[in-house]
Amino acid sequence: MPDRLPHRLQLISFELCPYVERSRVVLLEKSAPHEVTFIDLDQKPDWFLVVSPMGRVPVLLVDGAPVFESAIINELLDELLPEPRLLPAEPLARATARGWIVFANDALFPASYRAGLALASGDQAAARQPLTDLAASLDTLEARLAGGAGPYFSGPAFSLVDAAYAPFFRRWRAAESWGQSEARLLEPRPAVLAWAAAVLDRPSVRAVEPTDFATRYRALCAARAARARAAR
Repeated sequence: MPDRLPHRLQLISFELCPYVERSRVVLLEKSAPHEVTFIDLDQKPDWFLVVSPMGRVPVLLVDGAPVFESAIINELLDELLPEPRLLPAEPLARATARGWIVFANDALFPASYRAGLALASGDQAAARQPLTDLAASLDTLEARLAGGAGPYFSGPAFSLVDAAYAPFFRRWRAAESWGQSEARLLEPRPAVLAWAAAVLDRPSVRAVEPTDFATRYRALCAARAARARAAR
């Protein structure tokens, strides 16, 4: 693989983190040579706390200089490696794409995380409200996507918006199999369902799926739910 970037790129990651997954997808889409370093978020090394002011992953080290937050990392990669371009060149379209990434961060991901913890622990009562919130977010996406050209969010080209939602689709497909029919939220929304299928079939998205993902993700959710109950 030719070295097209005059920088050393090192992505600091927790293997099951959805936000890190976004940046790994973008690095593969850009065919960017890079290293991935996994850390244990429960025992963060001192050097990591130096480069991550909020103690969160991902962090991208560019020649040792840290850049944090997945949306910012991904936009930086799109600027450093302009081919293929993953954000629109036109300002309004670019702002619209950024807005839908924020929607994923602020609406979709929090609801799906809370629902996933409740489902993994078998707490149907606790799952009710986050499932309602998640369904509302998916309804918003269904209305946005209905009648679109597809197969991706903005048409035939894969973009940073698709990379931002890929980890959600992977995790919710796993959560839907955990036994509650109320969790099967994608099938009633055909535009979202088709988008999810296209995103999950993308080679870059398939390539970053952690080993034994479904089992490990459920165990992680159950453990975090148990920890939250113990802390109450």
